[in-house]
Amino acid sequence: MNTIDISLLINELMDTLEKASNATQVTEYKNIFVKNNLTPLYDQLKTLPGNEKGALGKIINEFKEAIQVVYDEYLKIIKINEDAKQHVVDYDITVNSTKLQKGAVNPLSLVFREILSYFQSLNFTIQSGEEVMDPKYNFDNLNIPETHPTRETSETFYTKTQSLRTQLTASSAQFIENNQDKEIRIANFGYVYRNDELDATHSPQFNQVDFIWVKEGLNVKNLKWVINGLVKKLYGEQTKTRFRLSNFPFTEPSFEVDATCPFCNGKGCTRCKQSGWIELLGSGVMRDVVLEKANIHGKNSIAFGIGVERVAMLKYGINDVRDFYNNDFRFLKQFSSESTK
Repeated sequence: MNTIDISLLINELMDTLEKASNATQVTEYKNIFVKNNLTPLYDQLKTLPGNEKGALGKIINEFKEAIQVVYDEYLKIIKINEDAKQHVVDYDITVNSTKLQKGAVNPLSLVFREILSYFQSLNFTIQSGEEVMDPKYNFDNLNIPETHPTRETSETFYTKTQSLRTQLTASSAQFIENNQDKEIRIANFGYVYRNDELDATHSPQFNQVDFIWVKEGLNVKNLKWVINGLVKKLYGEQTKTRFRLSNFPFTEPSFEVDATCPFCNGKGCTRCKQSGWIELLGSGVMRDVVLEKANIHGKNSIAFGIGVERVAMLKYGINDVRDFYNNDFRFLKQFSSESTK
């Protein structure tokens, strides 16, 4: 599927509608634009395999909504101008044009593009699962016992019988259940939820990408190869990583992965507390008990999960996680040049 620059096409639509002299022409120009630019995407959607339809469908919906916003805006301008001509007044009732400014892609979307394109280049299937999950998938099948602190209401949001997923590994484990294919490669993305207070570095809702690879013979060496490739793509070829032993219920061995600080290139600064390293993600080799609960036998699996907000904050020097969600054009405008890459 080719990359579609919605902002560029919307600017083209605005330039076209600027030439319209009445409401009929605005509608005519808009319909021609839709026929040439939006309709072919619906045709393309019909030819895609099921697992790729979601991404293009989301783009189509965003594109359709943006077209409608611009169309309504220009109809409003035409009506104001026509009303002004019909009334003789002794004062100027016109206003400055409300032509939309050129927008920019949210840095979270930019990071999603980089991470998911990396996994697409490795022939991974890109998916996003349900956000409300049965505890069987969110906890039980991940070897998280009922006594584990993360299952408390102080940590997790619950409905009557289900919970909001607390990590994307839950969706990944659900995707591989009963899948006896020779090899499974999945990059899973979407929101996760934790019962945290909203502040500069915490949010009750945030984004993750979870990677899981199931195949006979996979080991820590394969895990390091995948992670090092992703880190270099995100922060540059000069970036180094280090793996520290950790403990996760669903992996053994487990590793916290650090990257050389992007602000000081590993020399030490206030951002990395003079250590030269920034904690980036959690990873490991999937425990046999987790694979067995998914009815996968005789295979090995490597996995890791990475927080998209954290990656973006480190990549672009953003200090407050709330900036991603405030919808402030001044913030987004900083990423105009990145949006066109």
